[in-house]
Amino acid sequence: MTVIARVNQAAFDAGRLAERLAEGYYSYAAALQVARDPRAKKLIGPAPKGHAVPVGYVGRKDGTNHVFHFSHYLEQVRSNDLLADDLQRSWLVGSLVTIGDVLAQNGYFDRAPELELIRHLRNGVAHGNRFYFGRGKSLKDNIEKLKKFPAHNKLASVRGDQKEVFDITDALIGRPVLFDFMGPANILDLMMSVGLYLLRLGNGEPTRP
Repeated sequence: MTVIARVNQAAFDAGRLAERLAEGYYSYAAALQVARDPRAKKLIGPAPKGHAVPVGYVGRKDGTNHVFHFSHYLEQVRSNDLLADDLQRSWLVGSLVTIGDVLAQNGYFDRAPELELIRHLRNGVAHGNRFYFGRGKSLKDNIEKLKKFPAHNKLASVRGDQKEVFDITDALIGRPVLFDFMGPANILDLMMSVGLYLLRLGNGEPTRP
């Protein structure tokens, strides 16, 4: 078995994480599409012993469960557009926070613009889904940091058919992040770009092929 000696294992691992989060959204979208199809009801099993309706379970730490009406909540996915929108947001918010925290733990590696873009998106979704640069002195410092560490997708390897540019400026302060500044697929483009960039960085390859 050949062991690959990587230049930066942390960067490689973060790249794999970014790829998994992006691919996981596809799995989520596929599952949601199936759940919203009326034919999904045919997949529901019978009510278990002791219950009048089919149920699902959500486990607690102590081994007990939340027990929920499976048919009812499956129908909610199909009929409640607000719930479906919330589910879509929650995956993307969770992904940005997850990858953003890993990047922060590593000082955002080489501070490439797409990594810095993740930083601003992560901070925004964590502050009421609005771009947040801090207050007082921290606000001024963060605006100054943009000059040294720009945040954009201009060099990103995946940008969509129209090559749309997303550039962080202080004019965005207070504006919504999702889905005003960027849409779901734009976030996935960025996550894929970050994944590729970090894998190259981790392997010691040119980061801008």
